[in-house]
Amino acid sequence: MTLQPRRRFLIASGAMLAAPLARGQGIKHARIGWLQTNPRRTAQFPDLFSAAMAKAGWVEGRNLTIDWRFADGKLDQLPRLAAELVESGSQVIVAALNFEAAAARKVTRSTPIVVVGASDPVKVGFAQSLARPGGNVTGVNSGDPAFAAKGAEIMAQILPGMRRFATMYSDSPGFDAYIDAVERANGAAGIETFRFPITRPEEVSVALESIKQLRVGALRVALGGPVGTKLEEILAFVSENRIPSYFTNSQAVERGGFVSYIPRYEELTGRAAAIVDKILKGANPAEIPFEYVTRYELLINLKTAKHLGITVPQSVLLRADRVIE
Repeated sequence: MTLQPRRRFLIASGAMLAAPLARGQGIKHARIGWLQTNPRRTAQFPDLFSAAMAKAGWVEGRNLTIDWRFADGKLDQLPRLAAELVESGSQVIVAALNFEAAAARKVTRSTPIVVVGASDPVKVGFAQSLARPGGNVTGVNSGDPAFAAKGAEIMAQILPGMRRFATMYSDSPGFDAYIDAVERANGAAGIETFRFPITRPEEVSVALESIKQLRVGALRVALGGPVGTKLEEILAFVSENRIPSYFTNSQAVERGGFVSYIPRYEELTGRAAAIVDKILKGANPAEIPFEYVTRYELLINLKTAKHLGITVPQSVLLRADRVIE
């Protein structure tokens, strides 16, 4: 045995001996992969997921290795990154959304895949049924499409004179149900909805220019996928053009957006971590039901409201889970 391989062997052996068992689990050290389209700087899931895994007894650097992969908005890079995770020996691949789960499923039908925020997993072919997926993909539904309609209704309450509404999102199977729900809610209120599906980051600038020309009363932005790479540009655009914004990401509102109404990310990542924990302890993903998120969070930035010259109705403020003043 040469010196270098021996050194690697001793290091690996020492790490395995030092790592305590995770709540009675036979695996002393687990290795999982994380796959996400968004760049790390705009991704809220990773830190929350790490904390949830630690709560379940899996601590990075002690008895858990997470191989992080971020595609910086480039969907065409996801299959390559997913293949890297398979080749590295990941026991589970954690996919942030549908984009990532679809890419991982293309490269493996054996490694378990857990989706943090799945959208319509049966329709897109991830599962035979929610109760019994039947394959290697399971996870957490990112919420009933009714929550998207509720967000549109909240914006209509804040902006009673609004007649045009734009929605920008990264084009992906499964997302249509949410956009359809927004259109139905807006239609019932006499508001016309304009869709701007994005497939590449460079399309965001073109879409924003079209939105400016439409003189919309509000803009809904779903930050998953390629759109997430352009958060700074979108925030600058809505501020400069004084367009009320509704994000599916609380970080965007903390950084100057106006409103977000979304599933609680702590619940999404916590449930996903619990599923990963089950799989690491021997559970079969084919038999682990998809779970539904049950709690949602309304966040309103009153600093932004002041910049826009908008007075948020007291009835809406009383419903808010968090208010930035």
